[in-house]
Amino acid sequence: MTSCDNEPLEGNFISDEEAQDNSAFTATVNGEAFSASSTTGQLINGVLLLTGTDYFGNIISMVITNVGVCTFDLTQELNPSSFILEAPTESPFEVLSSAGGSGTAIITGYDAENQTVTGTFNFTAIREISDGAGGTIAESAVISNGIFQEIPFTLIDGSLDPYACDTTDPGGGSGGSDNQDPDNTFFALVDGEEFVDTSFISEVLMVGSDQVVKLTATTETLERVEFFIPIDIGTGTFEFSPIFNGSNLFAAYTDSDGTESLTSMEGSITLEEYGFITGKIAASFSFTGTDPIGVNIAEVMVTEGAFVMDYLPESGVAENTLSAVVDGSDYLPTSMQVLLNPVGDTDYVEIITINDQTNQSIALSFPIDILPGAYEMSSLIELGSEVVGTYNPAIGDAILYRSQPGVLTITSYQYDNGVIEGRFSFTAVDPNGVGTDTFEITEGFFTLTLP
Repeated sequence: MTSCDNEPLEGNFISDEEAQDNSAFTATVNGEAFSASSTTGQLINGVLLLTGTDYFGNIISMVITNVGVCTFDLTQELNPSSFILEAPTESPFEVLSSAGGSGTAIITGYDAENQTVTGTFNFTAIREISDGAGGTIAESAVISNGIFQEIPFTLIDGSLDPYACDTTDPGGGSGGSDNQDPDNTFFALVDGEEFVDTSFISEVLMVGSDQVVKLTATTETLERVEFFIPIDIGTGTFEFSPIFNGSNLFAAYTDSDGTESLTSMEGSITLEEYGFITGKIAASFSFTGTDPIGVNIAEVMVTEGAFVMDYLPESGVAENTLSAVVDGSDYLPTSMQVLLNPVGDTDYVEIITINDQTNQSIALSFPIDILPGAYEMSSLIELGSEVVGTYNPAIGDAILYRSQPGVLTITSYQYDNGVIEGRFSFTAVDPNGVGTDTFEITEGFFTLTLP
């Protein structure tokens, strides 16, 4: 046995803290889990090139311009983001808006000192492949639940400084739209004279198992115009009932003395906006008020009526939901994502839903500044004002079918918190004429809160 001196070790050694790797790059691709075994990141004059490759050789690639903590459109015509299959025999799936692709990446953390980047992403990529008969068919890859965490990148050229960008959360402010929610207002002519209201109030009444929204406009002399509106009525034009049974659509006029109460013997109301969740109502109306039992022979004409009311002023955000019927069978997605994608001079709301069990997908796209109302659907976004629906009957290996024709109805849009309610139906066909199938999507309904 021999002894020796205690000598300090010299050199650079990796500590436990330095050895810990928190990086991750994961996503869901057409319902299947994707986990990158290797990643690369390069920053070139403010443009971040980010890729993740799994053990099978599949690649997710993203191009983010003017990198910073913000939300980014992935549909660049030059160097678009993409998904590449292992040893592909055809071209990659690309996120080109001109081909029907869409996508967004959100950088939530940018560490210039340690050169790492963290964020989330979602996109739909499209490619055209040969149909074997001299034509082409379109295939799609839906990438959802994407996460990149502390991915290291190398500075190739330029500066590490991030670009400044607007990080305002549209869901908590204006909803991402320039439109504003109007104040509660009421207007009508009673026998040709303006009904000047000093108050216009609402309350929700429970009548048995039914709920009714009661609206009352009152003048300084206590004249009243009242409405009773079933809470589940929706948008459209409806005839008033002459006698109120507690839960039907009804209107009435009462004079200053309270002795002349005349009900809506004839008349109708058009509800341009009606929100079950937002509580917003916008309507125009007219009716002839008479005594339904004939004792009072007086008659009053209420014309040129219009009002705006939010009967749920404290309503908050809505849960993202969508349902529909596809060729007579219920479609209920197992996942739903709401994205905001720049298209030309406007932002588009992108709703992407997937049913992992049936391998189906339904998606909707419409401008963020859309107003309540009904809109004819198109097959492609060309001018930045179109409304588009898509249906994929077999994600990953099928033609993408598009709305031609169809109707999207925005039943309510509360701009201050970005809550939107709507209905849709469309016939889904292949606009290229390769696929001969036709799918009927009906009874569509959705609610969402903008991200």
